[in-house]
Amino acid sequence: GSFMMVNSSGRASGQKAHLLLPTLKENDTHCIDFHYYLSSRDRSSPGSLNVYVKVNGGPQGNPIWNVSGVVTEGWVKAELAISTFWPHFYQVIFESVSLKGHPGYIAVDEVRVLAHPCRKAPHFLRLQNVEVNVGQNATFQCIAGGKWSQHDKLWLQQWNGRDTALMVTRVVNHRRFSATVSVADTSQRSISKYRCVIRSDGGSGVSNYAELIVKGTFFCSNAW
Repeated sequence: GSFMMVNSSGRASGQKAHLLLPTLKENDTHCIDFHYYLSSRDRSSPGSLNVYVKVNGGPQGNPIWNVSGVVTEGWVKAELAISTFWPHFYQVIFESVSLKGHPGYIAVDEVRVLAHPCRKAPHFLRLQNVEVNVGQNATFQCIAGGKWSQHDKLWLQQWNGRDTALMVTRVVNHRRFSATVSVADTSQRSISKYRCVIRSDGGSGVSNYAELIVKGTFFCSNAW
């Protein structure tokens, strides 16, 4: 498996190191799990660890998972429930960010790609494209399999990385829930790709990208 260890001693605040997984093409929901470790002698956090999922060679955007301001008691396991569909491909990027004056270690180990949904991190069903007229509100519905907790964080992430908070509207049963978010007063600037992200105790889940199509505007689609 892949491995990264960063010694934050003597590093400038904000200095970064990256571990890039090979480009992957998996059809439907599957799981990537890994172990991480943050330590220091004085028990102060040495920095932060972020995880990005970049799709089809597009922008890196914002993290779908991160941990900061803590030290761990040994190695901790986390999961990434990634929903992609053929022919799209993606790349997972681990990023450590050092904190000046806080010597210690930030590490990632035992990264595995599993051909089944995660055990703890919720996974999303396919997110559908949304089509509206100029000026209308566009609503995305994010449906996830897994157990919902009030401590989970849900958001809609735009292709350029902008995040918008989601609101859970309905718990279908003990293994499925849904959330919606609206893009208000749509215009040409609203046209983009969007995906659902959830952060839970077990890790994070991320959906496929869906397109917001606004009729009545000229749009040249990004290459997939």
